[in-house]
Amino acid sequence: MIDDTGALLENSRGWQEIISAFKMGRSPQSLAVVIPSAMQELFVERYGKLLLGDSPAWKDGTHPDLVHAGRYLTQPSIDDCRTLQGELGLHPVISERRLAVIWSADKLSLEAANSLLKLTEEPPLHGYVLYISEEDKLIPTIKSRVWSISIELPEELVRSRPHPETPEEWAAWMDNSNKKAGAEILYLEIESWIKHLTETGDFVKAAEMESLIRLMEQKRLSVPMIQDLTFAVLKEGIPYEQIFGSVW
Repeated sequence: MIDDTGALLENSRGWQEIISAFKMGRSPQSLAVVIPSAMQELFVERYGKLLLGDSPAWKDGTHPDLVHAGRYLTQPSIDDCRTLQGELGLHPVISERRLAVIWSADKLSLEAANSLLKLTEEPPLHGYVLYISEEDKLIPTIKSRVWSISIELPEELVRSRPHPETPEEWAAWMDNSNKKAGAEILYLEIESWIKHLTETGDFVKAAEMESLIRLMEQKRLSVPMIQDLTFAVLKEGIPYEQIFGSVW
Protein backbone atom coordinates (compact mmCIF):
# COMPACT_ATOMS: atom_id res chain seq x y z
CA MET A 1 0.00 0.00 0.00
CA ILE A 2 1.34 3.43 -0.97
CA ASP A 3 1.01 5.80 1.98
CA ASP A 4 1.80 9.17 0.37
CA THR A 5 -0.81 10.92 -1.77
CA GLY A 6 1.86 13.29 -3.08
CA ALA A 7 3.72 10.31 -4.54
CA LEU A 8 0.48 8.91 -5.94
CA LEU A 9 -0.18 12.17 -7.76
CA GLU A 10 3.33 12.72 -9.06
CA ASN A 11 3.59 9.14 -10.35
CA SER A 12 0.25 9.23 -12.16
CA ARG A 13 0.19 9.37 -15.94
CA GLY A 14 -2.09 12.41 -15.90
CA TRP A 15 0.31 14.43 -13.77
CA GLN A 16 3.25 13.41 -15.94
CA GLU A 17 1.34 14.68 -18.98
CA ILE A 18 0.90 18.04 -17.27
CA ILE A 19 4.59 18.25 -16.38
CA SER A 20 5.58 17.38 -19.96
CA ALA A 21 3.30 20.11 -21.31
CA PHE A 22 4.86 22.65 -18.93
CA LYS A 23 8.37 21.69 -19.93
CA MET A 24 7.46 22.19 -23.59
CA GLY A 25 5.78 25.52 -22.88
CA ARG A 26 2.37 24.17 -23.86
CA SER A 27 0.45 24.41 -20.60
CA PRO A 28 -3.26 24.77 -21.47
CA GLN A 29 -5.19 27.82 -20.36
CA SER A 30 -8.26 25.67 -19.69
CA LEU A 31 -7.80 22.28 -18.03
CA ALA A 32 -10.36 19.77 -16.75
CA VAL A 33 -9.22 17.11 -14.28
CA VAL A 34 -11.09 14.04 -13.12
CA ILE A 35 -9.61 13.04 -9.78
CA PRO A 36 -10.76 11.29 -6.57
CA SER A 37 -12.15 13.73 -4.02
CA ALA A 38 -9.50 12.80 -1.45
CA MET A 39 -6.77 14.15 -3.74
CA GLN A 40 -8.46 17.25 -5.15
CA GLU A 41 -7.09 19.85 -2.74
CA LEU A 42 -3.60 18.44 -3.11
CA PHE A 43 -3.89 18.63 -6.90
CA VAL A 44 -5.08 22.25 -6.84
CA GLU A 45 -2.14 23.28 -4.67
CA ARG A 46 0.46 21.37 -6.73
CA TYR A 47 -0.97 22.61 -10.02
CA GLY A 48 -1.24 26.11 -8.63
CA LYS A 49 2.43 26.09 -7.68
CA LEU A 50 3.33 25.07 -11.23
CA LEU A 51 1.41 28.01 -12.67
CA LEU A 52 1.86 30.68 -10.03
CA GLY A 53 5.25 29.71 -8.65
CA ASP A 54 6.22 27.94 -5.44
CA SER A 55 6.79 31.04 -3.33
CA PRO A 56 6.25 32.04 0.32
CA ALA A 57 2.99 33.61 -0.87
CA TRP A 58 1.42 30.15 -0.55
CA LYS A 59 -0.17 29.75 2.89
CA ASP A 60 -2.42 26.81 3.80
CA GLY A 61 -3.15 26.08 0.15
CA THR A 62 -4.08 29.67 -0.71
CA HIS A 63 -2.38 32.26 -2.93
CA PRO A 64 -3.31 35.87 -3.84
CA ASP A 65 -3.67 34.91 -7.51
CA LEU A 66 -5.72 31.77 -6.87
CA VAL A 67 -9.48 32.37 -7.10
CA HIS A 68 -12.35 29.95 -6.65
CA ALA A 69 -15.89 29.25 -7.76
CA GLY A 70 -17.46 26.97 -5.20
CA ARG A 71 -15.33 25.14 -2.68
CA TYR A 72 -14.02 21.67 -1.97
CA LEU A 73 -16.87 19.16 -2.55
CA THR A 74 -19.35 21.98 -3.25
CA GLN A 75 -20.22 23.18 -6.75
CA PRO A 76 -20.58 26.91 -7.43
CA SER A 77 -23.82 28.72 -8.17
CA ILE A 78 -24.31 30.73 -11.32
CA ASP A 79 -23.60 33.88 -9.30
CA ASP A 80 -20.31 32.37 -8.13
CA CYS A 81 -19.39 31.63 -11.75
CA ARG A 82 -20.21 35.14 -12.89
CA THR A 83 -18.16 36.62 -10.03
CA LEU A 84 -15.25 34.38 -10.97
CA GLN A 85 -15.07 35.86 -14.45
CA GLY A 86 -14.44 39.32 -13.06
CA GLU A 87 -11.90 38.06 -10.52
CA LEU A 88 -9.89 36.20 -13.15
CA GLY A 89 -9.78 39.31 -15.29
CA LEU A 90 -8.05 41.33 -12.59
CA HIS A 91 -4.32 41.95 -12.93
CA PRO A 92 -2.20 39.37 -11.07
CA VAL A 93 -1.21 40.43 -7.55
CA ILE A 94 2.26 38.91 -7.32
CA SER A 95 2.47 36.25 -10.02
CA GLU A 96 2.51 36.55 -13.79
CA ARG A 97 -0.74 34.59 -13.95
CA ARG A 98 -4.04 34.06 -12.18
CA LEU A 99 -5.71 30.69 -11.77
CA ALA A 100 -9.47 30.15 -11.44
CA VAL A 101 -10.64 26.86 -9.92
CA ILE A 102 -14.17 25.57 -10.51
CA TRP A 103 -14.91 22.95 -7.85
CA SER A 104 -17.24 19.96 -8.36
CA ALA A 105 -17.54 20.90 -12.02
CA ASP A 106 -19.29 17.61 -12.80
CA LYS A 107 -22.21 18.84 -10.65
CA LEU A 108 -22.61 22.29 -12.19
CA SER A 109 -26.11 23.32 -13.14
CA LEU A 110 -26.58 23.75 -16.88
CA GLU A 111 -27.07 27.48 -16.39
CA ALA A 112 -23.87 27.83 -14.36
CA ALA A 113 -21.89 25.71 -16.83
CA ASN A 114 -23.10 27.73 -19.81
CA SER A 115 -22.08 30.96 -18.09
CA LEU A 116 -18.48 29.72 -18.14
CA LEU A 117 -18.27 28.88 -21.85
CA LYS A 118 -16.78 32.17 -23.03
CA LEU A 119 -14.32 32.34 -20.13
CA THR A 120 -13.20 28.78 -20.84
CA GLU A 121 -12.70 29.39 -24.56
CA GLU A 122 -11.19 32.87 -24.29
CA PRO A 123 -9.67 33.45 -20.83
CA PRO A 124 -7.66 36.66 -20.33
CA LEU A 125 -4.03 36.41 -21.43
CA HIS A 126 -2.86 36.00 -17.84
CA GLY A 127 -5.79 33.78 -16.86
CA TYR A 128 -5.93 30.00 -16.46
CA VAL A 129 -9.03 27.92 -15.73
CA LEU A 130 -9.10 24.61 -13.86
CA TYR A 131 -12.20 22.41 -13.66
CA ILE A 132 -12.09 19.86 -10.81
CA SER A 133 -14.41 16.85 -11.04
CA GLU A 134 -14.80 13.49 -9.38
CA GLU A 135 -16.56 12.00 -12.40
CA ASP A 136 -16.20 12.58 -16.13
CA LYS A 137 -19.49 14.43 -16.50
CA LEU A 138 -18.68 17.89 -17.85
CA ILE A 139 -21.22 19.12 -20.38
CA PRO A 140 -20.00 18.57 -23.97
CA THR A 141 -19.76 22.29 -24.78
CA ILE A 142 -17.25 22.81 -21.95
CA LYS A 143 -15.44 19.54 -22.56
CA SER A 144 -14.79 20.53 -26.17
CA ARG A 145 -13.05 23.70 -24.96
CA VAL A 146 -10.63 22.19 -22.43
CA TRP A 147 -7.72 19.79 -22.23
CA SER A 148 -9.04 16.84 -20.22
CA ILE A 149 -6.98 14.46 -18.10
CA SER A 150 -7.68 11.85 -15.44
CA ILE A 151 -5.56 11.09 -12.42
CA GLU A 152 -5.57 7.31 -12.31
CA LEU A 153 -4.82 5.46 -9.09
CA PRO A 154 -2.79 2.24 -8.81
CA GLU A 155 -4.74 -1.00 -9.01
CA GLU A 156 -3.87 -1.82 -5.40
CA LEU A 157 -5.92 1.19 -4.29
CA VAL A 158 -8.89 1.05 -6.65
CA ARG A 159 -9.73 -2.65 -6.49
CA SER A 160 -12.50 -3.63 -4.11
CA ARG A 161 -11.64 -5.32 -0.85
CA PRO A 162 -13.58 -6.32 2.27
CA HIS A 163 -13.38 -4.21 5.38
CA PRO A 164 -11.95 -5.71 8.58
CA GLU A 165 -14.22 -8.15 10.38
CA THR A 166 -12.57 -9.49 13.53
CA PRO A 167 -11.39 -7.38 16.48
CA GLU A 168 -7.83 -8.31 15.56
CA GLU A 169 -8.27 -7.11 11.98
CA TRP A 170 -9.77 -3.82 13.16
CA ALA A 171 -6.93 -3.31 15.63
CA ALA A 172 -4.37 -3.94 12.88
CA TRP A 173 -6.14 -1.50 10.54
CA MET A 174 -6.21 1.23 13.15
CA ASP A 175 -2.55 0.69 13.99
CA ASN A 176 -1.57 0.84 10.31
CA SER A 177 -3.77 3.89 9.72
CA ASN A 178 -1.95 5.81 12.43
CA LYS A 179 1.29 5.27 10.50
CA LYS A 180 -0.04 6.67 7.22
CA ALA A 181 0.87 10.11 5.91
CA GLY A 182 -2.66 11.51 6.29
CA ALA A 183 -6.40 11.11 5.96
CA GLU A 184 -6.36 11.02 2.14
CA ILE A 185 -4.97 7.49 1.87
CA LEU A 186 -7.44 6.40 4.54
CA TYR A 187 -10.35 7.71 2.48
CA LEU A 188 -9.11 5.89 -0.61
CA GLU A 189 -8.90 2.69 1.40
CA ILE A 190 -12.44 3.09 2.72
CA GLU A 191 -13.62 3.74 -0.85
CA SER A 192 -12.34 0.25 -1.76
CA TRP A 193 -14.50 -1.18 1.04
CA ILE A 194 -17.53 0.70 -0.30
CA LYS A 195 -16.91 -0.83 -3.71
CA HIS A 196 -16.80 -4.31 -2.14
CA LEU A 197 -20.01 -3.68 -0.19
CA THR A 198 -21.71 -2.67 -3.43
CA GLU A 199 -20.41 -5.70 -5.31
CA THR A 200 -21.64 -8.04 -2.57
CA GLY A 201 -25.10 -6.48 -2.52
CA ASP A 202 -24.93 -4.59 0.77
CA PHE A 203 -26.25 -1.41 -0.79
CA VAL A 204 -27.57 0.09 2.43
CA LYS A 205 -24.21 -0.10 4.20
CA ALA A 206 -22.42 1.11 1.06
CA ALA A 207 -24.72 4.14 0.86
CA GLU A 208 -24.20 4.87 4.57
CA MET A 209 -20.43 4.78 4.15
CA GLU A 210 -20.59 6.98 1.03
CA SER A 211 -22.52 9.59 3.01
CA LEU A 212 -20.21 9.26 6.01
CA ILE A 213 -17.02 9.61 3.98
CA ARG A 214 -18.34 12.79 2.34
CA LEU A 215 -19.20 14.22 5.74
CA MET A 216 -15.77 13.33 7.13
CA GLU A 217 -14.04 14.94 4.14
CA GLN A 218 -16.06 18.13 4.50
CA LYS A 219 -15.36 18.33 8.23
CA ARG A 220 -11.65 17.62 7.68
CA LEU A 221 -11.59 15.13 10.52
CA SER A 222 -8.41 13.76 12.04
CA VAL A 223 -7.25 10.19 11.40
CA PRO A 224 -8.40 9.00 14.87
CA MET A 225 -11.87 10.49 14.28
CA ILE A 226 -12.10 8.83 10.86
CA GLN A 227 -11.13 5.52 12.45
CA ASP A 228 -13.66 5.83 15.25
CA LEU A 229 -16.59 6.77 13.02
CA THR A 230 -15.80 4.11 10.44
CA PHE A 231 -15.53 1.47 13.17
CA ALA A 232 -18.81 2.65 14.70
CA VAL A 233 -20.73 2.23 11.44
CA LEU A 234 -19.13 -0.92 10.04
CA LYS A 235 -18.31 -2.89 13.20
CA GLU A 236 -20.67 -1.59 15.88
CA GLY A 237 -23.60 -1.12 13.49
CA ILE A 238 -24.45 2.36 14.74
CA PRO A 239 -26.87 3.96 12.23
CA TYR A 240 -25.35 6.58 9.99
CA GLU A 241 -28.08 9.06 10.94
CA GLN A 242 -26.96 8.87 14.57
CA ILE A 243 -23.32 9.41 13.57
CA PHE A 244 -24.35 12.30 11.34
CA GLY A 245 -26.24 14.00 14.13
CA SER A 246 -23.37 13.76 16.60
CA VAL A 247 -20.72 15.05 14.15
CA TRP A 248 -22.85 17.77 12.55
